[in-house]
Amino acid sequence: MNNMMLYMETQPQIKEVLLILGQKSSANLVADMFYAMRLEKLCVCIPTSKLKKDLDQLLEEIKGVKKFCIPEKFEVIWRSELDNYQKETEEMAIVFDAVTEDELIISLTEKSPKYLIGVCHKDEINVLDIWEAYRNNTKQMYILSWKQREEVLNWEKNEINDIELSVVFPMYNIAKYLPQCIESVTDWKAEYVEFLFVDDGSPDNCAEIVKEYAKRDPRIKLLQKENGGCASARQFGLNHAKGRYIGFIDPDDFIDPSMYRKLFGRALEGTYEIAYCGYNEFYENTKTTREVPDVLGEPYSEGTSDPTKINELIAYQRVAIWRGIYSRNLIERNKIHFYTDLRRFDDLPFKVEIISKARSVVAVPEYLYYYRMSRPGQDVSADDERLYVHFPIFKYLDRFLKKASDRRQIDYLQLVKVHTHRYALEKIKDEYVHEYCKQAKTDIRSDFGYLEGSYIIKRLGSKYDVLYYTFLYFGMESMIRSLKKPKRKKRNETEKAVKKLKKLNSKGI
Repeated sequence: MNNMMLYMETQPQIKEVLLILGQKSSANLVADMFYAMRLEKLCVCIPTSKLKKDLDQLLEEIKGVKKFCIPEKFEVIWRSELDNYQKETEEMAIVFDAVTEDELIISLTEKSPKYLIGVCHKDEINVLDIWEAYRNNTKQMYILSWKQREEVLNWEKNEINDIELSVVFPMYNIAKYLPQCIESVTDWKAEYVEFLFVDDGSPDNCAEIVKEYAKRDPRIKLLQKENGGCASARQFGLNHAKGRYIGFIDPDDFIDPSMYRKLFGRALEGTYEIAYCGYNEFYENTKTTREVPDVLGEPYSEGTSDPTKINELIAYQRVAIWRGIYSRNLIERNKIHFYTDLRRFDDLPFKVEIISKARSVVAVPEYLYYYRMSRPGQDVSADDERLYVHFPIFKYLDRFLKKASDRRQIDYLQLVKVHTHRYALEKIKDEYVHEYCKQAKTDIRSDFGYLEGSYIIKRLGSKYDVLYYTFLYFGMESMIRSLKKPKRKKRNETEKAVKKLKKLNSKGI
């Protein structure tokens, strides 16, 4: 018995089935249905005379066998007779197997089945198109699709609201870039999406711009609050979001108009908790674009539920929250939220926490997000005491992950710390290096002793990561400062530092 029939066996409330068979279907599927279900009516639609002959033979073989329950209302029809089919019960399901034409399934939406259940090949059927056709008048859908691996769309209609995707935009002083962002996201006309623009007490005319666009697009909603920083704006939007999935955009950026449809479609198709895409850097000063090299190929492009592969994304620096969408269920069952006292870099704790709790991840192998660079006022341009924000962030993450059942996640957090502190110390002005090094030393020692920590970094990272970890752990400020020099000098200093590390190791430090 296949997975589709195992699912149907858990739905005893179904009393009527219209079964659409494809040319590669087997008559044994009908036998499985007689065995697993207690139906009042079953109508089997067949495409070939061979399948009709196989069904006739099957009925002869099982006639009188008690374990098979043949409904009183049982009939076999040809596809040309489908239009004449009349639904007789409310608990009616359309079931399809090995059908190769989207149009055939979509043409039956007027039958208004309560359930849509099926098996198909990805190259033959577009699951998202079928879902969009049936979402308004069907209560449950269960569609198995396969290519290299099997995926399951397992969807139940939300009777309270019909929003499937919410996108949150935290706005502060970005009016210049806002129209391009709005137009790029609203080009996709799906009615089941909402766009939540959060005015975080912005001093410019962001709110007025959003109001003008909202007059033409009811999916656009303006939320206003006192200034509290990006984290508080994102959390405010999250609190108001209705969608089954939630995404976040920095409104000084923009997207390929197909981005959210592709992300949502892939997430829905396999009931994935996170869906990512690739991204581009868009340079504001030159108006040029660069695709950012990515590692989200296999197994992520095929979808994965492997905890080891999901955990690896914790330490992958280029996985930013704005390039994905996230299951509301994932967020709510793990009480994941933005830390509203953080004034910047609040996406780092959200990213680590959401990945550490995700059960499945899929990636769309296309570059669909445009991250604007070289814009005045960006957090990424901070080079002073604002970078000290990393220390409260890691205190939050230490507390969060120490409750985790998978201890490997703490290992990956240690690598995140090394990468983050290296990023900060390469940017920060000289007068702030001493204090940053002092706090980084305390932070890096909070989880592991040196030997265990260096073993973890060596296993998960590079030799350079081990080197930097050593400098941070022992507070080697002079060595850290030497790596802030221009590239040629930096290369020479790195070679000296490697020799010094070898000496330390030879002494058993």
